[in-house]
Amino acid sequence: MRDDTNAPDWLKDAEERQRNGTANVNIDFRTPEQKREGDKHSAALVENFARMEEAKVALEDKRLQRDLLKRGHLPGAATGPRELVGRELGGVQMHAIEWLWTGWIPKGYITLLAGETGAGKSTVFADVTARITTGRPWPGEFDCPNTWRTPERVLWLGSEDSIEEMTVPRLTACGANLGNVVEIQGVMQEGKRNTFSMQDDLEAVGQWLAYAREQGNPFAMLVIDPVTSYLPGQKLRKVDLNDAGQLRSVLEPWLILAQTHNIAIVCVTHFAKDTNRAMLHRVLGSAAFAQTCRSLCAVIEQPANGEDEPDPHAKVFMQVKVNLPEHPGGAWKFHTERVEVGVDHRNGKPIYATRPAWDELDSALTPNSTVGKARGPKSQYEVPFTMWFKGLLNNYPDHEWLPVSTVKQVALGEKVVSASWWDKHSSDHMQKDNHKGVWMCKPKTGPA
Repeated sequence: MRDDTNAPDWLKDAEERQRNGTANVNIDFRTPEQKREGDKHSAALVENFARMEEAKVALEDKRLQRDLLKRGHLPGAATGPRELVGRELGGVQMHAIEWLWTGWIPKGYITLLAGETGAGKSTVFADVTARITTGRPWPGEFDCPNTWRTPERVLWLGSEDSIEEMTVPRLTACGANLGNVVEIQGVMQEGKRNTFSMQDDLEAVGQWLAYAREQGNPFAMLVIDPVTSYLPGQKLRKVDLNDAGQLRSVLEPWLILAQTHNIAIVCVTHFAKDTNRAMLHRVLGSAAFAQTCRSLCAVIEQPANGEDEPDPHAKVFMQVKVNLPEHPGGAWKFHTERVEVGVDHRNGKPIYATRPAWDELDSALTPNSTVGKARGPKSQYEVPFTMWFKGLLNNYPDHEWLPVSTVKQVALGEKVVSASWWDKHSSDHMQKDNHKGVWMCKPKTGPA
C-alpha cells in the first residue's frame, strides 16, 4: 500500500473524489501559486475583453452622434416615441404684423442685415437704434409731433467694434438715447466671464426680456453683430456655416423667442466675396440664414453712373427679401457723413463718428437691377477696354508690343477706362514684358 502521508492536499482530495465516484476528469495539477497566477491572467483577459467591448460601444455611439449632428440633431435630444401635435384653424384668431420700421424690420421675427465689410451696416443700425430709443420718425416720414413714437429699448450684442471707440460714438452721432441701449457683455460661469453663445444663453436672454416686460420697460430690438461670432456653444463647438441642419438647430429657437416676446431680432452678417452670384445667395454661409429670416436687408455701395466712379460715401439700403405683405417698394439711397461727437477725457482729442444722411427712396433700385460690386468698375470697363486695346494695336501693324505708359495715357485720355479701374484691373487683360528697361504690353490671348 502507498504511503500518502506526505502527499499534497490537492492530490489527497483528488484521490478521495475518485474513490467516491465524484472525480473530475479535468484534474488541475497546478500548484496553488500557479493557480493564483492563472486566475489573475484569466481575470485580466476578461477585463481586457470588457474594455474592448466598451470601446466598441463608445465608438459606435460617437459615430451615431456625428451622424445625428449632420442631420441637425443636437446631443441630448429626446429619442423616445414621437407624436404629432395639431389643431383646427377654425378657432385661430388672426394677428396683424407689428413693425418697428414698416417694410424693413418686423417685430416677432428675425431680420438679416448683410453687406460687404465697411459698407456701413453698423452705421445704418446705429441710426435705426437712435430712432427706436428716441421715437424719432423713420426716413421719409414727415417730422411732426404726430409722427413721433414712444421711445423703446434696444439690446446690443456686438463683438467686431469697440463699444467705447466705435459703437457709442456712432450712436451719439445719430442722436440715440444711450440710456435705452443695454449692451450684453457676455456671461458669468462659475465665477468667470465667458463668451455669449446663441446655443447656451437663449434661456438667459428670455429671462431678461421677461423681466423687462414685467417692469413695464420692454425691449423692442435685439442686435447680434455679427451673428457668426456667437453660433458656437457647448453642444456644437464648431458650427458649419454650410450645414443647413446645424444652422437651423441654432437659429430656429431664436425665432420662437422673438415671437414669444414680440421683439425684433436683427442678425448682422457679411456677403461672400463672389460678386457674380445673386444678392440673395451672397449671404455668408448656408441658405438657412436667408430661409430663417423674414426680412433680408443689404447695405451696398451705390452703383456707378455711366463712366463716373461712384462716391465712396454713397450707399444703398435695400430690401432683398421680405416674406411679409408689406414691401418698401424700392431702396433707400443715403450717404455717410463724419461728425464730431465729443472729446476724449483722457487726452483731449476730438472724437469723430459717421452717421447716415438719408437721400431718397428709389423705386428703380432692386436686387435684380443692382448686384453690388459686380456692377462696379471691372464689369463696366472690361469688354470695352479689351476691344479698344486690340484696335489700338491694329493701328501699329509693325509693332507686336506697345509701351505700357503709352497705352495707359491714351486709354485715360480717351476715357476708355477710369484711373482706378486701370490700377486694379488692367493687368488682367494685358501681357507685360520688360524690354531693355521699358515695360511693354500686348493683349492677352487667353481669357482674362
